[in-house]
Amino acid sequence: MKRLIISLSIIAVILAAGFFAIKTVSGQNDRLYGMVESVLREYSLGGDAAGEIGHLKKFFEEEYVRKLSALVDDDKLAGISESIDRLLPMLEADCDEFRAECESIKSGARLIYLNELPAPFRIF
Repeated sequence: MKRLIISLSIIAVILAAGFFAIKTVSGQNDRLYGMVESVLREYSLGGDAAGEIGHLKKFFEEEYVRKLSALVDDDKLAGISESIDRLLPMLEADCDEFRAECESIKSGARLIYLNELPAPFRIF
């Protein structure tokens, strides 16, 4: 009976850790999406898009990476970081691909979330 209780306890801890990871990634992604939308809105209105890019970069480096680095592969975070770093030079050069780069950031974050979700093909 003790083995059963210990086994169920271990499974409960694993499920709780998985739920926590999914919830953390989801919350951070929601904030990241909102910041990218703010950048796009300011870009469309001709406002202070550079300032919004600065806020996005600060959030990404100080909160997003800090909270998700234990949960997520560093290569995925590095890809998003590179996209964020390209935004300001693209804005200054009035590059046509600015919006596409913003969508790339959101797409990378969405991929991180999808990789955290449990799926049968990851188990077998």
